[in-house]
Amino acid sequence: MAFKNWLRLLIPALLAIGLYSACNKAGLNDVEIAERSAEYAFPLFSTTIGLQELMLTVLNDTLSGDTIVVNPDNTMTLYYSGDVAEKPATDIFEFFKFPDAPIPVADTFFRFPFNVPDSVYIHRADVLAGTLNVIINNKLSQPITGTFYIPQMSKNGQVFSHPFSVAAGQLSISPPLDLSGHLLLSDSNTLDFRYEAYTPDGVRVVLPESSPGIPGMGLLLNGFTLSYVEGYWGYSEYPLTLDTIDIDINQTDLKGDVRVKDPKVIMTVSNSWGFPTRGVVKYLSFIGQDGLEYKLESSVFFGDSIDFNYPSLAAGEVGQTKYTDIVLDGSNSNIADIFNAQPVQLVYEVAGISNATKDPTIEGFLTDKSTIALRMRVELVLEGSVQDFGAEQTLNLNFGDYTDLDTAKIEEVEFKLVTENGTPIATALQLYFLDETGNALDSLFVGAPQFIMEAPPIDANGIAIGSKRTETFVQMDIARFDRVRQSKSILMRNFFTTAEGGLVPVKLLATQSTTVKMGLKVKMRLGGE
Repeated sequence: MAFKNWLRLLIPALLAIGLYSACNKAGLNDVEIAERSAEYAFPLFSTTIGLQELMLTVLNDTLSGDTIVVNPDNTMTLYYSGDVAEKPATDIFEFFKFPDAPIPVADTFFRFPFNVPDSVYIHRADVLAGTLNVIINNKLSQPITGTFYIPQMSKNGQVFSHPFSVAAGQLSISPPLDLSGHLLLSDSNTLDFRYEAYTPDGVRVVLPESSPGIPGMGLLLNGFTLSYVEGYWGYSEYPLTLDTIDIDINQTDLKGDVRVKDPKVIMTVSNSWGFPTRGVVKYLSFIGQDGLEYKLESSVFFGDSIDFNYPSLAAGEVGQTKYTDIVLDGSNSNIADIFNAQPVQLVYEVAGISNATKDPTIEGFLTDKSTIALRMRVELVLEGSVQDFGAEQTLNLNFGDYTDLDTAKIEEVEFKLVTENGTPIATALQLYFLDETGNALDSLFVGAPQFIMEAPPIDANGIAIGSKRTETFVQMDIARFDRVRQSKSILMRNFFTTAEGGLVPVKLLATQSTTVKMGLKVKMRLGGE
């Protein structure tokens, strides 16, 4: 036990020594009488990047609608989602749209047509709200009494009626009559208005025109809305949504070849419209990184259409919502080929057709809350291959005492990079030393980036086995070091390539990480004049 306690103290002490344990650790200000050379090690930075954090950066999770989900097996799925396109039924179907002006009632019986789309037949409507004013202009020389009826409208079994009494030569406007809670039944897409009017001696009369062409009776409806409508919904096409989804697999200007093993496009429809609706794909294409259009084709669609699930009136499903998921993947579409072009946008337009089979025996319904909502999303399980795929990270940097040190005393400068990689990704890396304004003073490697982080081997499932440590040494002449030691930050630009040269798909796990450390070794001349 004493040995274990001693070991716990020793390990942090060894780590504090730095990256170069063999170097002389004397201070820079130590007094030397005789001229000699000494080496000093100085740690510059150490960063550990979890693969989940890396994906959030590289895959640009700042785009609206994007998210990364860690699955139970620690694989990660990236979702690019469009806005939910929701269509209330009232946006498509307008019923009983009454005029703002009074409706003239030209006779004791008047049939008013419903304002409904062609081939739609309404058999029942439940009134949510609304008021009715009965307007009577009695041009007769006698007072009249009577009753106004709407025979097809009732509440609690009682037909709607309004008694009236109007003096001779007078205009009468009833108070607003509440229509909420009434049930309206019709078999002809019409609403019937009827009245009976009598003189004091019991003679039934028709109200004369108040002026040429204007009947003596009129109706004014306000705020008329329905909570439920039932009938046959005809055959008609209507727009559902037109939208785009931005797909930014590589958020930087760096180039790379990314191949996703199993990309998917998922269309999810939630539907509470109570009649058959067929979705028609008007447009479904990706825009590639090359600016070209790549049409997404799939055997899932029947002539670019698919029938949505819907709640059935016959099955007693009023108020329910039914869901339809359409999955387009490599087994039923050309999406895998499309993603090889690194698409940057998905553009889609979807319309709906009611009762596409034109079966008039199918009775359906709508409620005031009935909606049809469509969401399109791109799903990428982070399993695939990458060749020279770019990403960047900026780290703070401070050369400490070496910032102002007399370079005449410096004999050699060497940087050491140490990587400990638990991911199936190898990295060619270049480091840029930046001044306080972000301008590059110089780079660590002269010319092209060098592979400094090797990938560990992978198993048959494409999962990294263990961790791979790599050490890289880079010498720098004194003139270049004199420039870079003034830097305040360092830009680490990575070019990722998955295991086996990016030719074999690998799995990226949220638990995987890589550590990059950089230290500085300086050989100085001490003592003497």
